[in-house]
This record gives sequence, structure tokens and C-alpha cells, in this order.
Amino acid sequence: MCNCSKPITQSECQKLREFVNDPEKRFFIYHIFDDKRGLSVAYVPAGENPNKIALDRKFINEKGVIEWFHVSEHPCLNE
Repeated sequence: MCNCSKPITQSECQKLREFVNDPEKRFFIYHIFDDKRGLSVAYVPAGENPNKIALDRKFINEKGVIEWFHVSEHPCLNE
């Protein structure tokens, strides 16, 4: 489950919902940046390692560790 101490807007939550309900059932991950980038979502092609995609997209937390979550993990989706 997401450690969601970084807030997102209602429109960002709606964006996550759209990725969760992807008609092609593709796999998406996200990261919430502290700076103006905010929410960032990345597609993970079948057979690819999500950690590699996260590293390529610089989904790194304050401690320098790769940090990503599946789009279905954000608690706003349960509201």
C-alpha cells in the first residue's frame, strides 16, 4: 500500500482511476515527486522490470531508494 504522505489533487486521483480502469489492462506505476512535477505515471510493458522503469523515470525517494506504487494502491481510489 502506498505511503501517501504527499497529497494529490482530486484531478490527479481521477487520472489514477483512469489508469486503473485501462481497457487494455496494461500495467502502470506511479511516483509522487516533492517538487512541481507532482504525480508521475509510467507504463510498464509486459516482461519489463518495474524497478528499471522507475529508475529510468527517476522515481527515487528522499533516501535515494527507488520508490513506486501500482496505480491501484492510492487510497483516494477507495473514497
